[in-house]
Amino acid sequence: MTSLAVTNCTVAFGGLKAIDDLTLTIPGGTITALIGPNGSGKSTFCNMVSGQIPPVTGSVLLDGASITRVRTDRIVAAGLARTYQVPRVPRELTIGEVIGVPLRYARSSRDLPRGMSTGADVARFCGLAPSLDTRCAELSVSDLRRLEIARALACKPRVLLLDEAMAGLGHEDAEQVIALVREVHAAGITIVVIEHVMRIIASLCQHALVLNNGRLLSEGTPAVVLSDPVVREAYLGKGFAP
Repeated sequence: MTSLAVTNCTVAFGGLKAIDDLTLTIPGGTITALIGPNGSGKSTFCNMVSGQIPPVTGSVLLDGASITRVRTDRIVAAGLARTYQVPRVPRELTIGEVIGVPLRYARSSRDLPRGMSTGADVARFCGLAPSLDTRCAELSVSDLRRLEIARALACKPRVLLLDEAMAGLGHEDAEQVIALVREVHAAGITIVVIEHVMRIIASLCQHALVLNNGRLLSEGTPAVVLSDPVVREAYLGKGFAP
């Protein structure tokens, strides 16, 4: 499965380095957690590798091929898609229209996962409302989260970045989205999860990377990372018990 790597990458806003000479690898075939305190560089990392904020130095590699400072649509065509903390779907469009845009315009020769071929297949896989004609304005927060994932899947990704895909959900809805993420991973897609709920990280992810001040603080299995005293002090607090 496809890996994602960054080497000596820096993103700066004025004099502030949001990503500071960062080198890390997302192992192919994993669900990898990207965690860290607010302001540690997690969302900037997503923006950087997806082409929205190019690094001023360093390189971004998708399965060994450079996507550094490549246009966003070409990065999507190469196989990287993402979701957003706040769902970015036009309220006046329908489920079918939102999913249909990348199905029609994303330039990829890859097939949809799990034998899917239509927008209805993608919607059904993601557990969305039964009618593709349902407007986004009528969707619950949970369904909007699912629609973000569905739209990303319609880009036919090899690597999928999920930026707080469970944020704002109750326990039951979050568990359903977690089950969906596992199904997406089982379809052969490498997944990066940005998440603050440690229970989700511990149960969902095989690998974890911790950022702090734009640098890699720790990496390993969730159990190892969440037991690291340096991580607890910087992010979780000294009293945290995994």
